[in-house]
Amino acid sequence: MSKTPAKRGRPAGMRARQVELKQTLLEHPDVPKVLETVIRTALGDNHKNQTAAQKILMDRMLPISTFEKAVDNREEINIVINTIRPEKEPVKEEVIE
Repeated sequence: MSKTPAKRGRPAGMRARQVELKQTLLEHPDVPKVLETVIRTALGDNHKNQTAAQKILMDRMLPISTFEKAVDNREEINIVINTIRPEKEPVKEEVIE
């Protein structure tokens, strides 16, 4: 029985809609007000949404993917052993009774 493979990737037209939404959001006249509000909230020690605002800002300034790439490099382990002195003669075995 042959099944048709599932179509992979984004649905048709999805990328165009994302670009259009992004452009609309960037050109909206209230964008500076929104940014100011998020920054003010992140800096307000007594604001109930301070943590959420800080997370929004940090995710934009330092995306998690930056750290994931760094972690991948740290997981590699390289061990290099070099000898400086010439090898000694092998030790002769003795049988102890």
